[in-house]
Amino acid sequence: MRDPNRIPVVLDALRRVWERQPDLRLGQLIVIATRPDEPCLKVFNIEEAELLAGLSEYENQLPSID
Repeated sequence: MRDPNRIPVVLDALRRVWERQPDLRLGQLIVIATRPDEPCLKVFNIEEAELLAGLSEYENQLPSID
C-alpha cells in the first residue's frame, strides 16, 4: 500500500498554489505543474463540476468502508 501520509502533503501544496492562482481550473493547475510531453486537453479543460461528477461516480463504485 502506498503511504497514505502523502495525501495531506499533496493536498496542502495544491491548496497553497491554487489559492494564489484561483482563476485556474484544477486540471489546468495539474497540467501546468506536471508539464506532460503530450497535450492533455481533456484534463486541462475540465470544469470542476464535471470533475466532481466523475469523482462521485468513481466513489460510488468503490467498496464500502465498514
